[in-house]
Amino acid sequence: MIRELVVRRRALAEIQRARHEYDPLGHGRRFFDDLELVLEAIQAMPLRFPVVYGPIHRALLRRYPYAVFFRIRPITMTIVILAVVHQRSDPANWPRP
Repeated sequence: MIRELVVRRRALAEIQRARHEYDPLGHGRRFFDDLELVLEAIQAMPLRFPVVYGPIHRALLRRYPYAVFFRIRPITMTIVILAVVHQRSDPANWPRP
């Protein structure tokens, strides 16, 4: 079952920033393709990704050191993408419930 996906502004800004960093290296499109695969996997089976704290799940990109943080709205089962962050970033800046 494919669920509705909502991407927060913060996550969109982080995606654009990361793609902008990879574009000069010729990897901007590959980064975006890898992210797209992860988002599709989240939509198809969100509960397969581990809960990292509270109701927030984390999915890792395969080729790039980024993590997608998301939560699932309980009634509507809508998936909300909260952030897409570099794994070496300060965990204090990661989304909190």
